[in-house]
Amino acid sequence: MYDKVDKTDTYWNYNNILDKPYKYLKITGGNVTNIIYQPSPHSSVRVLNYWQSAIRDSIKAYVSNDTLYLNFPNKYDNQGDKYWMGGSVLVRLFGPELLYVDGTDTKFELQKLKQKNVNIKLSGRSRLEVETYQHDFDSLSVAAQDSSQVVFEMSPDLNGSPLMSFRHVSASITGYTVVDVGRASIKDLDLKIADTSAIILSGQAWRGTLGNNNGSGVLPIN
Repeated sequence: MYDKVDKTDTYWNYNNILDKPYKYLKITGGNVTNIIYQPSPHSSVRVLNYWQSAIRDSIKAYVSNDTLYLNFPNKYDNQGDKYWMGGSVLVRLFGPELLYVDGTDTKFELQKLKQKNVNIKLSGRSRLEVETYQHDFDSLSVAAQDSSQVVFEMSPDLNGSPLMSFRHVSASITGYTVVDVGRASIKDLDLKIADTSAIILSGQAWRGTLGNNNGSGVLPIN
């Protein structure tokens, strides 16, 4: 069986469980492991084939109306399994573009991203990290609550400047949420932030947006 595997495929050790096209993602669970999306001409959902079949088969994935639904049980009694899952990338997603991510209790990475618009919604205990190839973005929209984290940075694959620019950033965050766009300049900023939440901005973003209007771009959420 091993000899029949195509070793030219970088992710040959992942089983393809779905290959229908999608543009949007709704993911529930998965914050005990690592899930990564990468742009690709063809859409697919792949699961690490070393994973125990009972756990692997508990993942539910299907596509409806251009939306990929990905569900994890997020309940694992075996601490050894949880430790191993936390250090592994067990699910990889591929597709031409991913316009919207809606995640609950999940840990997710967008890698090698080239698109200029991103929409994110997070809840529960979630973390989303974006490693982009794109220096110049049109828009970023974030709605996050509970205990969520969103981090934007240039891909470590690139050797150039780590700085980014956004034409427009909109963020509505509550709970113990943190949004980090600290390496970006931002032309237009629309923020609604609860007292317990935080957004990390560069000095240039502060001077160029909030600093010029005495902070009127920030509205507190009670």
